[in-house]
Amino acid sequence: MCKMRNRSKFVILAVLILVNAIFISSEMTAEEGDSMEEIEGKLEDISDEERKILDSLFIQAQEIEALEREKGKIVLDIEDMEKEIEDIDKKIHKETKNYEEKLNLLKQVLRSYQRMGPGSYIEIILDADNINNLLRRINTLRDLTRNTGGLLDSIDEIKNRLILEKANLDEKLNLLEEKENQLAKTIEEGQQKVQDMEEYLASLEGDREYYEERLDSILKMMDELTLLIKDATKEFTHIIKEGDLPEDKVEIKLAEKGVKATIDEDVFNEIIQTNSNLPKIILHFNLDRVGMEFPEKNLLLQGSFLILDGQTLKFQVEEGSFYGFVLKKGTIDKFFEEGDFVLDIQPLIGKNVMKKVEVREGYMELMVDIKLF
Repeated sequence: MCKMRNRSKFVILAVLILVNAIFISSEMTAEEGDSMEEIEGKLEDISDEERKILDSLFIQAQEIEALEREKGKIVLDIEDMEKEIEDIDKKIHKETKNYEEKLNLLKQVLRSYQRMGPGSYIEIILDADNINNLLRRINTLRDLTRNTGGLLDSIDEIKNRLILEKANLDEKLNLLEEKENQLAKTIEEGQQKVQDMEEYLASLEGDREYYEERLDSILKMMDELTLLIKDATKEFTHIIKEGDLPEDKVEIKLAEKGVKATIDEDVFNEIIQTNSNLPKIILHFNLDRVGMEFPEKNLLLQGSFLILDGQTLKFQVEEGSFYGFVLKKGTIDKFFEEGDFVLDIQPLIGKNVMKKVEVREGYMELMVDIKLF
């Protein structure tokens, strides 16, 4: 197992060196001081053919980064499992020692019984000179027998615990082996992705440096977007409360199973615009689809609303694009590692409970159960 981990670390190091080699020229270019405005200008001023090539490179880069993150998670899982296995080993060692001590004690008791012989018990009872002494001797013999039975029960209990712990250890070792195989597969897949990207860059020949520079610009802006979304998700939760949603902006109708509240997308966008702590965000409501646009960043996220606990909605992002370039799932997941866009509806519906949310063209409908008590 140790050999496997050492080999894994060596391969990981090799992959990282290769990735650094691919992007070294672009990193040197970026260090010359391109501002975000200059980077954005470069991305806007490209032809359709250049966009197609960059899109392919960007997808490959995202896949490599996603594999690196997956690899990191697997390595952490393996470390946790190794610690669990170490703890179980210590526990088994402790229980085994306890088992052996109890067993030795039982052997000593049995030897004492054997030396005394069955006649000794009768002699102990018959030698009593009065009734009180007789009862005391009988109780002593009873305690001796009971202690032996308790010792046997204790040994049996320890034995059963050892069986369970060893089964647990076997299970953990099997899981560890699976994780190490998964890690090896991820590293191999990552190496292949890096090789594919290197071959694609090599095929660009004289244009390689040009595309590396622009690809690096996109990746740097991904880091900026991750920070922007991290801050925006924290603020987004409270927009209805802080935006003081006017009652006349919500259409309320009685429905068969409660109340239906209808809210236009424009109402949400007006509230968002009044919040100075949020970047410019525009919500687009389409049939069963929600779009969240960051126009100043050329970022578009698309997904749907999910009800979390009856009073909050989560914007579940399913796809996205940046300057028209496709965002892969791993990149989107990275945006939301520290939190999602969650909308607190409680200021609107009070103690009542959302049962259903439907998104239509330009508006959304909330089906609410009325709670009188």
